[in-house]
Amino acid sequence: MTALDWYLAACAAISFATLIVTVLNLRAYSKPPKADPLDDALVSVCIPCRDEERNIEHAVRSVLNSNHQQLEVLVYDDESTDRTGEILRSLQSDDDRVRIVPSVQLPPGWVGKQHACHRLAQSADGDWILNIDADVRLEPDAIGRALAFAHKSRAGLVSTFPRQITSTLGEALVVPMIFYLLIGYLPFWSMRRSLSPSASAACGQFILVRRDAYFDSGGHAEIRDSMHDGVKLPRLFRKAGHKTDLFDGTSLCRVRMYAGFAQTWSGFAKNGYEGLGSIGLLIFLTALHLTVHVAPWIVFPVLLLTGHTGSGLTLAAVAILLQIAQRTLLINRFKHSVALALLHPVSILLLTIIQWHSFALHRSAGRSWKGRTMSEHTPDELVVLVDENDQELGTMEKQAAHLNGGTLHRAFSVFVLDDKGRLMLQKRAEGKYHFGGLWTNTCCSHPRPAEKPEMGAVRRLQEEMGLDLSVECRGSFIYKATDSDSGLTEHELDHVFVGRTSQEPSLNPEEAEGWRWITMEDLAQELEETPENFTPWFPLALKELDEFREVLSRRSHVTHPAH
Repeated sequence: MTALDWYLAACAAISFATLIVTVLNLRAYSKPPKADPLDDALVSVCIPCRDEERNIEHAVRSVLNSNHQQLEVLVYDDESTDRTGEILRSLQSDDDRVRIVPSVQLPPGWVGKQHACHRLAQSADGDWILNIDADVRLEPDAIGRALAFAHKSRAGLVSTFPRQITSTLGEALVVPMIFYLLIGYLPFWSMRRSLSPSASAACGQFILVRRDAYFDSGGHAEIRDSMHDGVKLPRLFRKAGHKTDLFDGTSLCRVRMYAGFAQTWSGFAKNGYEGLGSIGLLIFLTALHLTVHVAPWIVFPVLLLTGHTGSGLTLAAVAILLQIAQRTLLINRFKHSVALALLHPVSILLLTIIQWHSFALHRSAGRSWKGRTMSEHTPDELVVLVDENDQELGTMEKQAAHLNGGTLHRAFSVFVLDDKGRLMLQKRAEGKYHFGGLWTNTCCSHPRPAEKPEMGAVRRLQEEMGLDLSVECRGSFIYKATDSDSGLTEHELDHVFVGRTSQEPSLNPEEAEGWRWITMEDLAQELEETPENFTPWFPLALKELDEFREVLSRRSHVTHPAH
């Protein structure tokens, strides 16, 4: 076999593997059970809307027509400039199950939809909260069957991808690729056997959550700057220990997501890269898609026209037929045009270009939707002001909170220990705005407004040290210290957390310029001999750790023996 033959054989093998995954996932992606007529759980259906005069009445009435009787419909009008508000007031006057949640100006740092969902959840009375988009239409048994599936799966979050209605070729080439990525690449057996955040998915058009699990995970407040709740929300739930699952709701709800190719392009570009989450994955998928799902469609006619008689022609045909078979299975299941199977490489090319365009927008903070650009709502970082009892008093820009002697605000310090009990130290980057170049705990920062300190600690471990760990709280303390070089003052109520791993970190050079493991005994010695090498909060935070207090106790007994 020639090198070309081996390459085409690999394309065929990968296409076959993807087809098998698709077959298995389609079997696992099953319809939910029938609704339990005795289930009297109150469901709060939450609908964020912004300039939705063409959709909102149809969406609300489809909910009100549900067979599940115990429900309320909460709607948040996010500064609409059309007749949305007028229509909502009419709906509210017609049916007392409809409630308009008072709207406020979009706070800095929030994406509109996430803020609307956050406000809706805070106002909801139900044991279950169902988030749907204003362009979604529910069948009468949709809520009851989704609820039955949630009970059966014992999940804190369940979701489905509504039937995607496409009315133009541009929509049809791109929108159904949602199912190609979901069914072709997410192993459902892994999703259901673990709580791994990476083995999860949801669709922001239909997400049903158990109320207690939602607030335990932090909900939309934890992803306030995200444009992809379908990816970020189930990961939050799993990190908090709550199961998530998917069911096939093709016959239960429908949506026309975008109207025309231009709107489809913009809609996918706003969060396409965020859904992937890393440039490495984008490069990998680009290489995979172009070499396996596009190239054989070019190679086959070239070989055919040039009279090639080797096995390469057969292998290229096999790869193409396997891809057509996979797309045909998806098309039949999710009710799209059969012709799309023959346009598979075109869809792949468009998807790849959109993902790279999304990456460029992500890097430039140019992502926009519904007339809002991300850069307009990403201000200087805010900290949470508190009193000595950790009661919130408001927010303040971070730099301002460190001026004029400092204003007491909430912070956290994280210590990472390995299986030998050693502590991972971080050396702060020299260019940090204060106390640069000093050794300190593994990471430290401030929780964002509406963010729990624990979730902030997990976030900053990833951002500063590249570590994805859970943490436990060990205590808190208040301290005040001034950096003589910058003139800035730290006046903080510091929450102390501990995480555990033996893996090495991947440093963010803007935050840290070095790291090392150290035993508690050696650390106590260094703190005694060279305290100037460490940040002022570090020894105070250390005293919240039992592991360090035990070392201090032993050293005290050695230094001051009993008489």
